[in-house]
Amino acid sequence: MSAYPTEDPYEAFLQADPTGQRAQFAIDYPDEYKRTVYDELLASGSVTVLNYQLAYEYEFGSEQRERPQFATDGDQYYRIHVETVHTVERDWWEFYLDLQDSEQPDSTNPVTVPVTSLSNRDQQILQQAMEAAAADRDPAIDVGDQEPGSRGVTYHHLLNSEASDLVPSPPFEYLQHNDHLFQAQAEQNAISVTERTFSAEEIGESRSEYKQHVRETVLEVDFSTVSLSSEATDVLDTATDGRPVSGFYEESPPLSDGLDTVLTQLNAADHVRDHSDYAEYTTFPNLYAIYDGNWYEFELAVYP
Repeated sequence: MSAYPTEDPYEAFLQADPTGQRAQFAIDYPDEYKRTVYDELLASGSVTVLNYQLAYEYEFGSEQRERPQFATDGDQYYRIHVETVHTVERDWWEFYLDLQDSEQPDSTNPVTVPVTSLSNRDQQILQQAMEAAAADRDPAIDVGDQEPGSRGVTYHHLLNSEASDLVPSPPFEYLQHNDHLFQAQAEQNAISVTERTFSAEEIGESRSEYKQHVRETVLEVDFSTVSLSSEATDVLDTATDGRPVSGFYEESPPLSDGLDTVLTQLNAADHVRDHSDYAEYTTFPNLYAIYDGNWYEFELAVYP
C-alpha cells in the first residue's frame, strides 16, 4: 500500500485552467478552442470532443472508475463526468518520416534541419515528426509500419492542412539527421480517434459548498473518527512515513487483519479478492483519506 500526501485536495481536483490539458495529438489544440470547449461544457452541461480529456477514467482492480474532477466558472462549481467514449474515424492527412536503410542512393540529396524555407508552423510539424521517429536517438524508430495516426503528425480539424507545404506533397524527399536518413511521407487515411462526451453536474455556488461536496463524495474516511487497532495503525504509520514523498507498506499473503481493517475503512476491501485469484499485477488507486490531520491518496498494489 502506497500513500501520497495531498497538500490541498480542493485545488488538486479543481480544473481552473482548461488550457493546461493537452489534446492527444502531436500538435495541440489552440488555447482559444480549449476555452470554448470548457465554456460550452459549463454553460450547456455537455460537450463532445476528439482526443481531448476533461475528466478521466481509470482501472480500479477489474472495474472502471472516474477520477474526481471539478470545474468552476466563478459563479458555480461543477463535477465533470465522462458520459460516453467511442472510437471514430476521420479522413485526415498525416505527415511522418520513414526511416531508410543505411545505404543511400547517390541521387538522394537530403535536406537537414532547420529547413528555413518552411513556415514556422511547418517547422514545428517537422520537429514533431522527428520526435515521433526518435531522429535524435540511436536507434531511430521505424514508424512506417505503425497505424495511421501514430506515425507522425496528424492534421486534425484544428490544424489546417491547406496552409501547410508538407501536404499533400512535401517540398523535399529526404531528410538527413545525424546518421539517419528519412523519407518524407504525406498520406491521407482513415485515422482512428477517441470521441468523448463529458457532462457537468452543478454541485454548489460557493467554495464552502464545493469543499463539503468533496468531503462527502471523494473522501473515503477521516481515520481520526474511527477506532483503529494497533495493527491497522502500524499499516497507516508505515504507509505514510515517506512524507513529503510517498511511503509504502508491504506484506506477504494472506491479508493481515491490520491491512484488512484499513481497506475496509477505505471502502476497498469488498473489491479485493483472494491473492491466489490474481494472475497479473493489479492496482486499486485513488483512495482518499485523512490520517493524522493530512490528506492522502492511497493505492493498493497486488503482485501475483
